[in-house]
Amino acid sequence: MGIMVKTPSLYARIREALNPGIRRSSKLTPEAWVVPRTDWRKLLSSDEMRQMATICPPRPFQKGEAIYYQGDSAHSLYILLEGHVKLSLPSGSGERVLTIVGPDDIFGESFLTHSERRQSEAICLSSKVIACPISKEQFLQIAERLPGVMLTFATILAERNRALEEELRLAILPAEARLASVLLALAERFGEEVEPGIAHMKLELKQEELGSMAGITRVFATQTLSTWREQGLVEGTRGEYRIHLLELRQLVERLEWDRP
Repeated sequence: MGIMVKTPSLYARIREALNPGIRRSSKLTPEAWVVPRTDWRKLLSSDEMRQMATICPPRPFQKGEAIYYQGDSAHSLYILLEGHVKLSLPSGSGERVLTIVGPDDIFGESFLTHSERRQSEAICLSSKVIACPISKEQFLQIAERLPGVMLTFATILAERNRALEEELRLAILPAEARLASVLLALAERFGEEVEPGIAHMKLELKQEELGSMAGITRVFATQTLSTWREQGLVEGTRGEYRIHLLELRQLVERLEWDRP
């Protein structure tokens, strides 16, 4: 006999737990709804993964394709299985990049939040992107058939609460330190350590997009990156960088220590 789950009660508890557990890209960019670095698939059994794929089949997307646009109905959340996706806000002058999501990140305003419409847009950066959309109905099916998955989901959200203090700290750093923190976070998440303390990162982001993620202007981002190249902190440009991790971390610490 299977385990009986009181679905509405469990769903309500997870929805209540979700709001403090989400990560927003920063206080400067509150529109990005994402729970990063969940290690989702490592926490599930092969049978749970198989049943999840049956309930909510993964969908392939191509580079440049929109998973959703700002203003679309927020009827499902997404688990990214492969590739990189850019969350951004369109504006009259272009766009404001909020954050980059990668494999095992959960993103997208949905039935678990109070948003009826998408606050941002999600555009595929990689040539191959695979995402698993989960609607409210599918979520309830998972709760009924796979209670262990729901417990994993709740655990992930609880763990993400620990990141909120770090988010608040970064939001009040000087502009140069925020840009350095953005580069470090991207390098540590999406880069490869090719030498001790040096990460190679290939991610198709323009300098103005990096600046947008840090809440600074394109001009300031370009000037700062140029200065860092002269200082040997960063090498490369146009979406391909070598990041000197230790030196850049020391810069952030020094700027944070020296701030008024």
